[in-house]
Amino acid sequence: MKLSDPVAFATSINGFKILPHQHGMLQPLAFMVPWTELVCAAALVVGFWGRSAALVLGGMLAVFAAAVVSVILRPGISVECGCFGKFTLLCPPGEADWCNVIQNGILIAIALPVMIWGPGLFSWDRWAEHRCRMARAEAAEPAA
Repeated sequence: MKLSDPVAFATSINGFKILPHQHGMLQPLAFMVPWTELVCAAALVVGFWGRSAALVLGGMLAVFAAAVVSVILRPGISVECGCFGKFTLLCPPGEADWCNVIQNGILIAIALPVMIWGPGLFSWDRWAEHRCRMARAEAAEPAA
């Protein structure tokens, strides 16, 4: 949703009333956030820079959760959560509420093992790490 309709996403960001009205960050954010999510998701799937990708996505989820909490705690602000567009993960589409905060917490918890221990056994990162270890071992062996 965010990639296909950046104007709607910018409107959603603006609805949180976190950035000043005349601030020049709204349009760049509406462009950068979905592309960052897409690149990091692809990196996680392939296992290329998996720890970094999980850390970036976890940080973004924490910021999103904080933004939702700020909306909940400020009276008179109602924001339509456009996180997944027409699709839902755990929360029904509609106004941002505690369900969205919990959902982001669950997604952070899912990313946490990758942040701590790195990507899985068959990831690009593990393969590259193995190749580096093998090269170091070969270099350390005395010449015959």
